[in-house]
Amino acid sequence: MGIGDALFEEMQLERGVIRNPNFTDYRMPSVIQMPLIRDITTVFAPEPHKDGPFGAKGFGEVATVGVQAAIANAIYRAIGVRIKELPITPEKVLQALETKKGM
Repeated sequence: MGIGDALFEEMQLERGVIRNPNFTDYRMPSVIQMPLIRDITTVFAPEPHKDGPFGAKGFGEVATVGVQAAIANAIYRAIGVRIKELPITPEKVLQALETKKGM
C-alpha cells in the first residue's frame, strides 16, 4: 500500500470527472514491485479485539505511514532533489533534475 501511494496511485481529475476510473488506467503496484515473501513476517495479536469482526485487529494502514517519506528521502539522497508531491513519478523526477540543473 505504501509503495503504491508513493510511486503509482493517483486519481486523475479533469473538471471534477475522474479520468482513470478503472484498473486499466489506474496504476498500482503489481507483484513485481512487492517485497519478497521471505522478507515479510506475520504476527498474530495475542488477544482478540472486542470490536473487530471475529476478534480481528486492523494494523496494515499504520505500517504504511512512513513508507512514502522513506521513499521520498531515498530519492533525495540519491539525486539531491526533493519531490514533495505524490506519487513520485519518473516524469516528476526528471522535471526536478532539470530544474536543479537550470539553477
